[in-house]
This record gives sequence, C-alpha cells and structure tokens, in this order.
Amino acid sequence: MKKSLPYIGGYLTKWLIVAVIAGIGGGLSSTALKKSINIVSGYSDGLPLFLAPLVGGIIVSALYLWDIKAAGFGTDRYISEVNVESGHLKIKTFFSKLMATATTLGFSGSGGVEGPMLVIGGSISHAISKVPILRNYFNEKDGRTLVICGAAGAIGAILHSPLGGGIFVVEILYNSSLHYDDLIPALLSSTMGFLVYSIVLNPNHSPTMFSLPEYDLSFHSMPFFIMSAILAAFISLLFMSIFGFVQRAFLEIPRKKLHPIIGGGLTGIILLFIPKAGGVGSDIIQEMIDSEFSIAILLILLFGKMFATSFTIGSGGSGGLVIPALFVGALSGNIIATALSGTDPSLTSALVVSGMAASLAGIANVPIAASIMVVEMAGVSFGIPAVVGSVIGYAIGHSRVIYGVVHPDQSQFKEIHEWKQYDVKKGSH
Repeated sequence: MKKSLPYIGGYLTKWLIVAVIAGIGGGLSSTALKKSINIVSGYSDGLPLFLAPLVGGIIVSALYLWDIKAAGFGTDRYISEVNVESGHLKIKTFFSKLMATATTLGFSGSGGVEGPMLVIGGSISHAISKVPILRNYFNEKDGRTLVICGAAGAIGAILHSPLGGGIFVVEILYNSSLHYDDLIPALLSSTMGFLVYSIVLNPNHSPTMFSLPEYDLSFHSMPFFIMSAILAAFISLLFMSIFGFVQRAFLEIPRKKLHPIIGGGLTGIILLFIPKAGGVGSDIIQEMIDSEFSIAILLILLFGKMFATSFTIGSGGSGGLVIPALFVGALSGNIIATALSGTDPSLTSALVVSGMAASLAGIANVPIAASIMVVEMAGVSFGIPAVVGSVIGYAIGHSRVIYGVVHPDQSQFKEIHEWKQYDVKKGSH
C-alpha cells in the first residue's frame, strides 16, 4: 500500500494538471469557435441564403490547400489520431479546423460543433507535451491520453456536459468497451472544461444546453417514450444510409479539394426551399421542445436536414454529427407528440428527449454517453426518457459504424474501420 501511494499521487497530480490546462483550453476554444461562427454569420447575412454555403465551400476548399486534416466532421480524425497515430495532432490543425468550421457553419452549412471540437481540443493538449518545462513529465504512451483529455475538455465545454463529455470521447473510440486508463483523465478534463466555460468565461450562460419545462414522470408515458425512441432509431438508420451514399458518391468525383464547393452548392439548393435546414440547428431543437408542428412540416424539415448535413459534411465540409443527430431525434419525438395530439407540453418535451437520446446513441454508438449527455442538456427530470431512448437507439443502430470511414481510400481510416467492425462483432457475442 505504501509503495503504491507515490504512484497514485504522481498519477493524480500529473493528470490533474493536464485536466486544468485542457479545461482552460477547452473553454477558451469553445468560446472562440462560437464567437467565430457568429462573426462569420454576420458577414454572410448580406448573401442570399442559397449562395452562402457555396461561398463557404469555396473558402473551405482554399483552407484545405493549407491543411487537409481540417476536412470532414473531425470525429474520424480524432479516432485515427488516438488509436493509430498515438495523438500526434499538430497545432496547425487547431487553427485550420477552427477556421474551416467557423466558415462552414457561419455560411449556413449544416452540421454540429462537437466533431471539430474533438480535433481542436486534442490539438491544444498535444501542444502541452511540447512545452519544455512539461516535456519530461510525459512519455510516448501519454500522447494519446493527452489528446483524449483535450477533446474531453472541449466537449464538456461546448455541449455543457461535464460527465457525458468525458465518457463520450472515450466510448466513441470503441464499440464494446470503456478503457478506464483513458476515462479518469477524460472525466477530470471535461469537468474542468465545463467549469471554465460556464463559470469563468460565460457566467450568465444557462447551465443546460436547452430550456425545458419541469416534468413529472408517469408510468403511463413509457409506451410513448418507446415509440419515440423506435421512430428516432429507424430514422437515424435512414440518415446514416443517406450520409454514406453521399460520401461514396463524392469519392467517385475527382479533385477532392473541390468537393466542399460542390457540397456547398447542393446544400444551397436545399436551403432555397427549406431555409431552417442550414446552420447548427440548436434553435430549431429548442422549437421542437417548445411547440408541436404539423407532420408535413416536420417531415420536410427532417429530410431537408438529413440531405443538407450529408451534402455539407459528406463533401468534406467541417462540422459535426452530434447536433444533427439530436436534431433528427427531436423531430422524431415531435412527430409522435403531434400524432398523439393535445399532449401536455412537458410530455412533448420528454418525447423529444427520448428521440434525441435514441438518435445520438444509434448514430454515434455511444449509449452510456448519449443518456448522460442528453440528461445534462435537458435536466435530471428527463433521465428516464433519455435512458429509454439511448438503450433502444443503440440496440437498433449499433451494427452500423459511421465514424472512422470518411475517406475509405486512406489506409488509416480503413484500419480504424476494420478494428471497430471487429469490436462490434466481439461485443455481440
């Protein structure tokens, strides 16, 4: 016992220091990305909405001439860097990914922020190991954990998820296991990221990502949670199929660095008819929580968002898939609420939460993180619909792997894809 105390003390001290730095970096970078998106959006307001994604695609294509690692939704890059490259993210990628994401989303491309933040946060933490005064405290094996910590700090901050953020960045690396050597430092970092972002940098900011009414759980609501989760899970499978088809189609088109321009043009066509399908979409999710809509409008918006996101990110634009997944799930939950007609507003919110959790768990294959993240976004009173949604979403969608295969022609992504497929089979026995 006495011999283990110095090791435990050294371990905790080292990763607490990393967690503080990663938390500061995550909070600062999250604030920087949100402000950058708002600034770029201000410049794009003068453009017709259908032209904005095309202009964004042109700028992003130019950025990729400098750093192609900024392409895509980022989660695949994060998985590759952690599992294959042992965390060798360059600080250049921090700037290129930040600019590419702000441009893609600021010019009304459709996507989320979590994938890019995995890369942005990971780049910051990797830079820690290069600081002369700290270099001696880290060995080669620590490189991947540093990237995980940086990613956790960023996700904890940007998604207001101190616990779920840490679990997400570890759970997404594999399909049937959680590695505790990675999980403990990640949880410390995501907590610090949340604290820095919400208390130090944005003290007046809401602690939850969405505003929901108080909800009193009723046993009679359980069948409706299940219905919402099943619908969201199957729509998520459709979303992944559309996304995969668009990715494969772009692989057949030569001159890959021009793909974001084509994707931006196609997204612009969608926005010409369905303007609310563009951007991050958090405001639309809040509308789904607050109100019911006609099923026709919900279906139009649903397909518009799935195709706009597929065109934007499938072509190489920089954005994430978590918020689009939440978007799809929220719409699915609202469809059930509308079909029931006259439901209590708090039940509508609970159905939306169940759909969000199911969609996130099914698309990202992260049932534990999905349930916790959605609870942290919505509030503790929505814990039951979140858990029900996560379990059903994962059960229906876990056989599909969407991360790690953005560019199947690149060997490292093929290797990650093969490993994750093996992990899926292993977890099913």
